Amino acid sequence: MRKKKLQVFVSSTFTDLIEERQAAVQAILSCGHIPAGMELFTAGDESQMNVIKRWIEDSDVYLLILGGRYGSIEPKSGKSYTHLEYDYAVSLNKPLFAVVIKENALDKKVEKDGKSVLELKHPQKLEDFRNLVLSKMVKFFDDIKDIELAIYRTMGEFERREGLIGWIRDDQEEVDTGSLAEEIARLSKENMTLRGQLASSNVETYNGLSFEELVALLEKEQIDTSDMNDYDIEELNSSYEGEKLTMFHYFLFKANEIAIGKYYYFTSNTNHLLSLGIIERMEGYYHFTTVGRRFYLKLQADGAMFYKES
Repeated sequence: MRKKKLQVFVSSTFTDLIEERQAAVQAILSCGHIPAGMELFTAGDESQMNVIKRWIEDSDVYLLILGGRYGSIEPKSGKSYTHLEYDYAVSLNKPLFAVVIKENALDKKVEKDGKSVLELKHPQKLEDFRNLVLSKMVKFFDDIKDIELAIYRTMGEFERREGLIGWIRDDQEEVDTGSLAEEIARLSKENMTLRGQLASSNVETYNGLSFEELVALLEKEQIDTSDMNDYDIEELNSSYEGEKLTMFHYFLFKANEIAIGKYYYFTSNTNHLLSLGIIERMEGYYHFTTVGRRFYLKLQADGAMFYKES
């Protein structure tokens, strides 16, 4: 009887789980199956989520590695891409399993790599997602050996499922795929390492502040409404109902006007943005400085610029 090869879509946040993803890819290959994940292909001209969906559809099994981060947020849904991948696999009734980091293992990662491995912006979203994941097939891990063992055992169970067809050669020739698997594993590891290095080396600063530091600085400062017009106050309160309004809210609120050079109304909040060097005044209107525009584009990429959709 010829062994079928199953395609396994590996889902996780990326920069905090590089070693764990590589261990999963190697384990899948060692089992004689085919790993698929974002480090193994590029998105081309299609939107990221459309590409992901197609790969999940074409895969036989979905594997989630859940660490201490929720991940980048997709702006329309308010969910992380990892969460959306999981939801989509569930909606397709795709055979799936998850390996979830233990608390003590996460503590060790924090000691080793710092708080970048923790979810600091959306902890409740992560908690809700974790609870959802724990309601289905889950194994916990302390280290990468636990991930490898979980994959070996679970893939053995999936191989025996009659409903999973996978990939089966239509000839009788037995092919030694060991060297090919080793080459795929090597290239995958190299690709993930390079992506990790790129992510860590491309740390932009904004007048000496990191992106996170500038956001935190804006979130710390409360909006001064004393010299704002009633319309803006009403719009802000409506858009961020129940939240304590900060300069970060004000920046999001006025960013589009600033981007197209239509913002001219001076308030003490305007002065605060001027002092941070992210806007400047030209010919009676306020525009982004080079630093401010980079910050604005980064917020767009991270899905923060959508307050009016609420």
